[in-house]
Amino acid sequence: MEGTKPNDDFADFESTLQKIEEILNNKDTLGDDGATPPKAKTPEDFENLDVDKVRLTVREDRTLINKRDEKTRKPGIENAVDQQSFMEEVERDANDRAQSRAKREHEAELQRCQGNEAFRNGSYEKAILHYNKAVERIKDSAITYNNRALCYIRLRNYKRALDDCQYVLDKLQETNLRAWLYKATAYKRLKDVDKFEECVAKARQHNPQQLAYIDKYIGQISGDI
Repeated sequence: MEGTKPNDDFADFESTLQKIEEILNNKDTLGDDGATPPKAKTPEDFENLDVDKVRLTVREDRTLINKRDEKTRKPGIENAVDQQSFMEEVERDANDRAQSRAKREHEAELQRCQGNEAFRNGSYEKAILHYNKAVERIKDSAITYNNRALCYIRLRNYKRALDDCQYVLDKLQETNLRAWLYKATAYKRLKDVDKFEECVAKARQHNPQQLAYIDKYIGQISGDI
Protein backbone atom coordinates (compact mmCIF):
# COMPACT_ATOMS: atom_id res chain seq x y z
CA MET A 1 0.00 0.00 0.00
CA GLU A 2 2.79 2.43 0.94
CA GLY A 3 4.68 1.59 -2.28
CA THR A 4 1.83 2.83 -4.41
CA LYS A 5 1.05 6.08 -2.52
CA PRO A 6 3.65 8.25 -4.27
CA ASN A 7 2.22 7.16 -7.59
CA ASP A 8 -1.29 8.11 -6.45
CA ASP A 9 -0.17 11.50 -5.12
CA PHE A 10 1.76 12.12 -8.29
CA ALA A 11 -1.26 11.22 -10.43
CA ASP A 12 -3.49 13.60 -8.44
CA PHE A 13 -0.98 16.42 -8.75
CA GLU A 14 -0.58 15.85 -12.48
CA SER A 15 -4.37 15.82 -12.94
CA THR A 16 -4.69 19.09 -10.99
CA LEU A 17 -2.01 20.75 -13.09
CA GLN A 18 -3.76 19.58 -16.25
CA LYS A 19 -7.10 21.10 -15.13
CA ILE A 20 -5.46 24.41 -14.19
CA GLU A 21 -3.67 24.54 -17.51
CA GLU A 22 -6.92 23.85 -19.41
CA ILE A 23 -8.80 26.58 -17.52
CA LEU A 24 -6.08 29.20 -18.05
CA ASN A 25 -5.65 28.37 -21.71
CA ASN A 26 -9.39 27.91 -22.41
CA LYS A 27 -8.84 24.19 -22.88
CA ASP A 28 -6.09 24.89 -25.45
CA THR A 29 -3.21 22.43 -24.82
CA LEU A 30 -0.68 24.74 -26.49
CA GLY A 31 1.09 27.58 -24.64
CA ASP A 32 1.62 31.08 -25.97
CA ASP A 33 4.66 29.92 -27.98
CA GLY A 34 2.78 26.99 -29.60
CA ALA A 35 4.69 24.29 -27.73
CA THR A 36 3.08 21.52 -25.66
CA PRO A 37 3.57 22.28 -21.93
CA PRO A 38 6.09 19.97 -20.32
CA LYS A 39 4.69 17.31 -17.94
CA ALA A 40 6.32 15.22 -15.27
CA LYS A 41 6.20 11.55 -16.25
CA THR A 42 7.70 9.68 -13.31
CA PRO A 43 7.49 9.60 -9.53
CA GLU A 44 11.13 10.78 -9.51
CA ASP A 45 10.11 13.98 -11.30
CA PHE A 46 7.48 14.56 -8.60
CA GLU A 47 10.02 13.94 -5.81
CA ASN A 48 12.55 16.31 -7.42
CA LEU A 49 10.00 19.07 -8.19
CA ASP A 50 11.12 22.46 -6.81
CA VAL A 51 7.89 24.19 -5.86
CA ASP A 52 9.70 27.55 -5.59
CA LYS A 53 10.38 27.41 -9.31
CA VAL A 54 6.84 26.52 -10.35
CA ARG A 55 5.31 29.45 -12.28
CA LEU A 56 1.87 29.82 -13.81
CA THR A 57 1.63 32.09 -16.85
CA VAL A 58 -1.63 34.02 -17.23
CA ARG A 59 -2.30 35.62 -20.61
CA GLU A 60 -3.45 39.27 -20.48
CA ASP A 61 -6.84 40.12 -21.83
CA ARG A 62 -5.74 43.23 -23.67
CA THR A 63 -9.27 44.02 -24.73
CA LEU A 64 -10.25 44.50 -21.09
CA ILE A 65 -7.10 46.52 -20.41
CA ASN A 66 -7.89 48.85 -23.30
CA LYS A 67 -11.42 49.22 -22.04
CA ARG A 68 -10.13 50.16 -18.61
CA ASP A 69 -7.74 52.70 -20.17
CA GLU A 70 -10.61 54.11 -22.19
CA LYS A 71 -12.72 54.47 -19.07
CA THR A 72 -9.79 56.16 -17.36
CA ARG A 73 -9.32 58.66 -20.19
CA LYS A 74 -13.00 59.30 -20.84
CA PRO A 75 -13.71 61.57 -17.82
CA GLY A 76 -10.83 63.86 -18.83
CA ILE A 77 -12.10 64.11 -22.38
CA GLU A 78 -15.63 64.73 -21.19
CA ASN A 79 -14.37 67.42 -18.79
CA ALA A 80 -12.52 69.15 -21.62
CA VAL A 81 -15.63 69.05 -23.80
CA ASP A 82 -17.79 70.33 -20.94
CA GLN A 83 -15.35 73.18 -20.28
CA GLN A 84 -15.29 74.15 -23.95
CA SER A 85 -19.09 74.06 -24.11
CA PHE A 86 -19.28 76.19 -20.97
CA MET A 87 -16.92 78.81 -22.41
CA GLU A 88 -18.87 78.90 -25.66
CA GLU A 89 -22.09 79.40 -23.71
CA VAL A 90 -20.49 82.22 -21.68
CA GLU A 91 -19.35 83.90 -24.89
CA ARG A 92 -22.80 83.60 -26.45
CA ASP A 93 -24.39 85.02 -23.31
CA ALA A 94 -21.94 87.95 -23.30
CA ASN A 95 -22.69 88.69 -26.95
CA ASP A 96 -26.43 88.53 -26.33
CA ARG A 97 -26.11 90.90 -23.39
CA ALA A 98 -23.99 93.32 -25.41
CA GLN A 99 -26.49 93.35 -28.27
CA SER A 100 -29.38 93.86 -25.85
CA ARG A 101 -27.52 96.70 -24.14
CA ALA A 102 -26.76 98.39 -27.46
CA LYS A 103 -30.41 98.20 -28.47
CA ARG A 104 -31.61 99.64 -25.17
CA GLU A 105 -29.03 102.43 -25.30
CA HIS A 106 -30.23 103.40 -28.76
CA GLU A 107 -33.84 103.52 -27.60
CA ALA A 108 -32.88 105.50 -24.48
CA GLU A 109 -30.94 108.00 -26.58
CA LEU A 110 -33.98 108.58 -28.80
CA GLN A 111 -36.14 109.27 -25.74
CA ARG A 112 -33.52 111.56 -24.22
CA CYS A 113 -33.26 113.57 -27.43
CA GLN A 114 -37.03 114.02 -27.51
CA GLY A 115 -36.92 115.04 -23.85
CA ASN A 116 -34.23 117.63 -24.58
CA GLU A 117 -36.32 119.05 -27.40
CA ALA A 118 -39.34 119.32 -25.11
CA PHE A 119 -37.21 121.02 -22.44
CA ARG A 120 -35.95 123.65 -24.90
CA ASN A 121 -39.58 124.36 -25.79
CA GLY A 122 -40.47 124.81 -22.13
CA SER A 123 -42.57 121.62 -22.03
CA TYR A 124 -41.03 120.33 -18.82
CA GLU A 125 -43.74 117.79 -18.04
CA LYS A 126 -43.42 116.30 -21.51
CA ALA A 127 -39.65 116.25 -21.17
CA ILE A 128 -39.98 114.33 -17.90
CA LEU A 129 -42.13 111.70 -19.62
CA HIS A 130 -39.42 111.12 -22.22
CA TYR A 131 -36.71 110.98 -19.56
CA ASN A 132 -38.80 108.43 -17.65
CA LYS A 133 -38.88 106.20 -20.72
CA ALA A 134 -35.15 106.62 -21.17
CA VAL A 135 -34.53 105.57 -17.56
CA GLU A 136 -36.68 102.47 -18.06
CA ARG A 137 -34.30 101.32 -20.79
CA ILE A 138 -30.99 102.42 -19.26
CA LYS A 139 -30.90 102.88 -15.50
CA ASP A 140 -27.27 103.91 -15.15
CA SER A 141 -27.20 107.12 -17.20
CA ALA A 142 -26.29 110.11 -15.02
CA ILE A 143 -27.16 112.47 -17.88
CA THR A 144 -30.80 111.36 -17.96
CA TYR A 145 -31.25 111.72 -14.19
CA ASN A 146 -29.61 115.15 -14.20
CA ASN A 147 -31.80 116.32 -17.09
CA ARG A 148 -34.90 115.15 -15.28
CA ALA A 149 -33.71 116.82 -12.05
CA LEU A 150 -33.40 120.15 -13.89
CA CYS A 151 -36.97 119.75 -15.18
CA TYR A 152 -38.18 119.21 -11.62
CA ILE A 153 -36.30 122.35 -10.52
CA ARG A 154 -38.02 124.37 -13.26
CA LEU A 155 -41.35 122.98 -12.05
CA ARG A 156 -40.35 123.82 -8.44
CA ASN A 157 -40.59 120.16 -7.46
CA TYR A 158 -37.37 120.34 -5.47
CA LYS A 159 -37.83 117.12 -3.55
CA ARG A 160 -37.97 115.07 -6.77
CA ALA A 161 -34.99 116.99 -8.08
CA LEU A 162 -33.01 116.13 -4.94
CA ASP A 163 -33.96 112.46 -5.30
CA ASP A 164 -32.56 112.30 -8.84
CA CYS A 165 -29.37 114.12 -7.86
CA GLN A 166 -28.84 111.88 -4.84
CA TYR A 167 -29.32 108.75 -6.98
CA VAL A 168 -26.56 109.90 -9.31
CA LEU A 169 -24.19 110.65 -6.44
CA ASP A 170 -24.93 107.46 -4.48
CA LYS A 171 -25.31 104.91 -7.28
CA LEU A 172 -23.55 106.22 -10.37
CA GLN A 173 -20.86 108.85 -9.82
CA GLU A 174 -20.00 110.52 -6.54
CA THR A 175 -18.03 113.29 -8.24
CA ASN A 176 -20.68 114.24 -10.80
CA LEU A 177 -20.57 118.03 -11.07
CA ARG A 178 -24.07 118.63 -12.47
CA ALA A 179 -25.62 116.51 -9.71
CA TRP A 180 -23.86 118.54 -7.00
CA LEU A 181 -24.79 121.87 -8.61
CA TYR A 182 -28.44 120.92 -9.19
CA LYS A 183 -28.61 119.65 -5.63
CA ALA A 184 -27.18 122.97 -4.44
CA THR A 185 -29.77 124.78 -6.58
CA ALA A 186 -32.65 122.83 -5.02
CA TYR A 187 -31.46 123.62 -1.51
CA LYS A 188 -30.96 127.25 -2.50
CA ARG A 189 -34.58 127.40 -3.63
CA LEU A 190 -35.65 125.74 -0.39
CA LYS A 191 -33.62 128.38 1.50
CA ASP A 192 -31.54 125.68 3.23
CA VAL A 193 -28.28 127.65 3.42
CA ASP A 194 -26.23 125.01 5.26
CA LYS A 195 -26.97 122.24 2.79
CA PHE A 196 -26.56 124.64 -0.11
CA GLU A 197 -23.05 125.58 1.04
CA GLU A 198 -22.24 121.92 1.74
CA CYS A 199 -23.17 120.95 -1.83
CA VAL A 200 -21.09 123.80 -3.26
CA ALA A 201 -18.12 122.73 -1.17
CA LYS A 202 -18.50 119.11 -2.37
CA ALA A 203 -18.71 120.26 -5.96
CA ARG A 204 -15.43 122.14 -5.56
CA GLN A 205 -13.78 119.28 -3.66
CA HIS A 206 -14.59 116.67 -6.31
CA ASN A 207 -14.00 118.96 -9.30
CA PRO A 208 -11.04 121.26 -8.51
CA GLN A 209 -10.38 121.80 -12.23
CA GLN A 210 -13.86 123.32 -12.64
CA LEU A 211 -13.69 126.02 -9.93
CA ALA A 212 -14.22 128.92 -12.34
CA TYR A 213 -17.29 127.28 -13.83
CA ILE A 214 -18.68 126.46 -10.36
CA ASP A 215 -18.30 130.06 -9.19
CA LYS A 216 -20.00 131.33 -12.34
CA TYR A 217 -22.91 128.89 -11.92
CA ILE A 218 -23.41 129.78 -8.24
CA GLY A 219 -23.38 133.46 -9.15
CA GLN A 220 -26.12 132.90 -11.70
CA ILE A 221 -28.48 130.99 -9.42
CA SER A 222 -27.91 133.51 -6.62
CA GLY A 223 -28.88 136.33 -8.98
CA ASP A 224 -32.04 134.49 -10.01
CA ILE A 225 -33.42 134.52 -6.49
